[in-house]
Amino acid sequence: MALAIRAEYKKGMFRPLDRADGLTENQIIELEIHPLPPVTNAPRIMGGKPCMTGTRMPIDWVIGYLETGRTLEQFLMDYPQYGREQVTAAIHYAVQHLGYPALPAE
Repeated sequence: MALAIRAEYKKGMFRPLDRADGLTENQIIELEIHPLPPVTNAPRIMGGKPCMTGTRMPIDWVIGYLETGRTLEQFLMDYPQYGREQVTAAIHYAVQHLGYPALPAE
């Protein structure tokens, strides 16, 4: 799902606009922003393994961690740099789109 915003481009930066007071249509650009998927893979990051977007944490490692009986709470305590929403979105994406096994509900 894309998000469209109106912005002014000035000095190499886009500044979101709430109102376009004093600006002409030539000074305003409409941007369409597409959110990144929660899991990405790139050949130069972890050998191309699917990882949580913006990290080097392979999703198979996260799922393996949880399959050992440890909980999401334990994962978040062991790896505080990751947020609950980020991890759960990545797991759901991996199960639905990448063929990873579904985990039992906590």
